[in-house]
Amino acid sequence: MKPTDFKGKRITIMGLGTLGGGAGVVKYLLKTGAKLTVTDLRTKKELFLVIKKLGSKNINYVLGKHREQDFKNVDLVIKNPAVPSGSKYLKIARKNKIPVESDASLFFQLCRVPIIGVTGTKGKTTTVSIVESVLKKSGRHFVIVGHNQTSVLDRLSLIKKDSIVIFELSSWRLEILKDHRISPHVAVVTNVKQDHLNTYHGMKEYAEAKSNIFKYQKNNDFVILNKENSYTRKFGESVVSKRYWFSKKYFTEENGIFVKNGKIVFRNMGTERAIMPLDLLRVKGDHNLENILAAVATLKIIGIPDKFIKLGAENFKGVQDRLEFLRKLKGKEFCNDSAATIPDATVAAIKSFNGNLILIAGGVDKQLNYNQMAIEIKKRVTFLSLLPGSATEKLKPLLIKKKVKFIESESLKRAVDIAYKYDLNDATILFSPGAASFNMFKNEFDRGEKFRIIVKGLK
Repeated sequence: MKPTDFKGKRITIMGLGTLGGGAGVVKYLLKTGAKLTVTDLRTKKELFLVIKKLGSKNINYVLGKHREQDFKNVDLVIKNPAVPSGSKYLKIARKNKIPVESDASLFFQLCRVPIIGVTGTKGKTTTVSIVESVLKKSGRHFVIVGHNQTSVLDRLSLIKKDSIVIFELSSWRLEILKDHRISPHVAVVTNVKQDHLNTYHGMKEYAEAKSNIFKYQKNNDFVILNKENSYTRKFGESVVSKRYWFSKKYFTEENGIFVKNGKIVFRNMGTERAIMPLDLLRVKGDHNLENILAAVATLKIIGIPDKFIKLGAENFKGVQDRLEFLRKLKGKEFCNDSAATIPDATVAAIKSFNGNLILIAGGVDKQLNYNQMAIEIKKRVTFLSLLPGSATEKLKPLLIKKKVKFIESESLKRAVDIAYKYDLNDATILFSPGAASFNMFKNEFDRGEKFRIIVKGLK
């Protein structure tokens, strides 16, 4: 596939969205000379800022609805990653033998260098950020795709013949790669945990979507899997590529990376090599150690020298919205973990701290189980404030049963004010919702930004 293939083609883009992904597709295809119809269930008012940036020249907007004709009388349909693969409009397109693509599938077909793909329920953004930190130190040219709300197709112009390309892949983007039987040259799966069960019909279907990242690899490709996660261990039974494990625990014989005698150690074809001591790392939490191990394994496989891996990893301070330290004020430290959109992520965050812990949590449920989160709150949290939402309503009976006291706050501002004024010195105020954000915020990034602003304004 070449960019010239789109010239004069009638293309429907399904889902403009507000995060920039849909806009990135529009911008790229306008340059190719394609004839575009952009359709979204949101209204013109809701998408005003995005449309203002794109303009209306050579774009036909169909907003507040979808029309069947836009999925029949066209040459190609491109779906936003958030559009369910079972959408009736996509079924109409396929019934009419109209190809359905996504920004990810187009990128894979247009990219001329090997791709490193990173997925996982949690940890993929941090893992990619660690790889990025190391590559900056090494001086190697690299291009990051699909990371931290960056768009996709406009990254193609940045790629050189010797570039390293790292693509952060959600389960939705991986679904459409399956249709083309495409997997990246190096596939990394950080973990598979309960998430998006409001979208998928159970964990089996969700895990299946994640497995597409390695399913179509060849025997000269590489896959890096979490040995401590039950789903990714199962994945390891069916790979045809060169398999590498990562684990916080020592394991024997197999290729991969682990912790041994306080050091990160990489084993390849029976030869072990210590990369760096653990005490040089600056980020908190066992889950972040797993992300570092996954990143280091990736960097070793693509041939980055140890000295740069050590330098990049030890200087890595973490990622915005993920156990992000904000400030210390009057004996209380503020930590932003807004990207914790599932209970497992909040459990991991809670376990990352010792001492007095004040937790702000709650939001919208994604059909997930909150029992373990309630158990960890009972064990480790001194004071709890809950934000409104269906996840909060699911969590409350579990807390009451465990005799955990909590208060409910109608807004994030109110929750932060109460936590800050709570009579407890030398405490950490952790904002780790364990739920989605759509009842009160645009998304988890908007939620994190609102928290940063509130904390910054405290006196």
